[in-house]
Amino acid sequence: MGREEAEVLKERARLFLDAAKDDLRAGRFDLAAFHSEQAAQLALRYLLASTTGYYPHTHSLATLFEQVKELRSDLWKLYLDNRMAFEVMEDAYLGGRYLPRRYAKEVAEHLVKIAEKVVELCTSSTM
Repeated sequence: MGREEAEVLKERARLFLDAAKDDLRAGRFDLAAFHSEQAAQLALRYLLASTTGYYPHTHSLATLFEQVKELRSDLWKLYLDNRMAFEVMEDAYLGGRYLPRRYAKEVAEHLVKIAEKVVELCTSSTM
């Protein structure tokens, strides 16, 4: 994967995070949860692409975190400390696409906060 393609992943991760924050402000908590997952997923893909030139074609956050485990212990620790939130994010991804799923405001706020950390950790060193 080329540098330009990787940069698109970073840009989209940030745009999805912005969308998640907008969704929170507008009271669209299910969409905030969905967009949080997308932001985290793309940020992890960006990190892998920009570091190794490759990322697995998966929608599983667990798989993506497994891939970054050897590269970034800080991200692996974040995953372990917040595994339940990341599993809810994966549920939000599936629910946002295939199921009529709703999330409470507090859940969505927590997911956005966690996604923000992932995006920051994955993209800040190469800004």
